[in-house]
Amino acid sequence: MKIKQSFRLTGIAATLFLATGLYSGSAVSQEVNWRAVSHQLPGTARFDGTVKPFAECVSAASGGRMNIQVFGGGVLHPVSESLDAVRNGVVQMGMIWSGYWAGKNPVFALAGSRPGDPINSFSENFYRAEKLEPIVAAAYEKEGVKSLGAFDFGPAEILNSVVEVRSLEDFKGKKVRAGGIGASYYTALGASAVTLTGTEIYQALQLGTVDMAEYNDWLVNKEMGFHEVSKYVIEPVLHTGATDDKELIVNPDAWEKLPDDLKGVVYACRDQARYLSAINYDIGNQKAKNEWLAGGVQIIQLPEADVLEARKIGAKVMLEFAQKSPEAAEYLKTYAQVLTDLGYTELAETLTAK
Repeated sequence: MKIKQSFRLTGIAATLFLATGLYSGSAVSQEVNWRAVSHQLPGTARFDGTVKPFAECVSAASGGRMNIQVFGGGVLHPVSESLDAVRNGVVQMGMIWSGYWAGKNPVFALAGSRPGDPINSFSENFYRAEKLEPIVAAAYEKEGVKSLGAFDFGPAEILNSVVEVRSLEDFKGKKVRAGGIGASYYTALGASAVTLTGTEIYQALQLGTVDMAEYNDWLVNKEMGFHEVSKYVIEPVLHTGATDDKELIVNPDAWEKLPDDLKGVVYACRDQARYLSAINYDIGNQKAKNEWLAGGVQIIQLPEADVLEARKIGAKVMLEFAQKSPEAAEYLKTYAQVLTDLGYTELAETLTAK
């Protein structure tokens, strides 16, 4: 409760600052109405915890001069078409995970997830995001959209399982729901990657169509009901640690037409969304984990030697992706430097070894 009250005061103070500081000399009074899409679904923590508050923040901070109507995944169009929708001006904004565009550019694959990534904390995640943003933004620019940076924080994903997997050897022959670079990673571990939409995972685990499924963190997976059909969760996270759950992208023409003060509002409200995600996602994730365990789901801890080997395999997969373009190579080089800065030197050396 104290955290929520503290945030409310912070939000009010920020709104007053924006309203009085940014608009005192503004001569622009025309109302701006945008539409925005997200891959998240209304009613879930990932939508109600940052997407809706972001739109509310923009409206309040602009004194009603700018309003953003937000739509959940699949409401206006398939999530896979969201990048095109923003580029073509069907919508002016998107809060979308970069991994959806992995097939367009290997930079998006690496931005979406990094096999063996040891980063889990909010602060380290955004340090990495800011260092890599120029490369990611350039990739988006090639696709005809403008990136405004990472929108919010996503805690590390978990690996749901209906079978016991206690070593890397046990991955061989298993069927794992994964996508993008994750599919390449689990294939490298000897498993078979299966492509499923999020809504298909529950039944696949229930019927044994897949042995394991990677989708999201404890909180989101609980909202999807996966705790009802999972017997185990395999730890530590092998595929990806904390990630930028959404990139904030806009239509370039629509963005250029915004007066500078409204651009400032968008950036300020983006930063508020980042702050909110630390509370609504990270703390909510911890609470959800306790509920999973209370319900009887067991955590299997993989041996330390296997975890180290899995990270080496993940590094090999990333190095293969880095060979697909100069931009991807630059992304991996910068990511390795970030790992060095944060003290993850062993993995960084693996990524830079000749």
